[in-house]
Amino acid sequence: MLIGAPASLDRSFVALLYIDVVLVLIVAPFALAAGAPAVGFSVGVAAWIIGRAASAVAEKRIAAMEDFRRQIGFGVVSSMLRVWLLACTIIALGVLVSREDALTAALVIFAAFSVYFLRSAVGHYTQRKSPG
Repeated sequence: MLIGAPASLDRSFVALLYIDVVLVLIVAPFALAAGAPAVGFSVGVAAWIIGRAASAVAEKRIAAMEDFRRQIGFGVVSSMLRVWLLACTIIALGVLVSREDALTAALVIFAAFSVYFLRSAVGHYTQRKSPG
């Protein structure tokens, strides 16, 4: 079971919850076979998955906090740290390896974030619409 997912959830729901990670892993062999820079793609995937795992742990801890102001503060800090992790990863690749690898990592992260954002928006919308 993935980090942050309640044990009562079935596997299909967990896969939807982490659809961004699932899609990145599914696309990886095809992108690498098509000639995407391996270092850039691998580092982009690793940075995204590490950031998502850290975010899931942070969200779980933030949800357990009683004080709403602390929840907001820690949520903002968590989000900003994740952005900095991803941005520094892309910059480091550009400086240490190559610009092509940095661009590939940026595209992987952008694609994964787009899927994550869409899933998150749909999830918030359906949660708001559900009775209860």
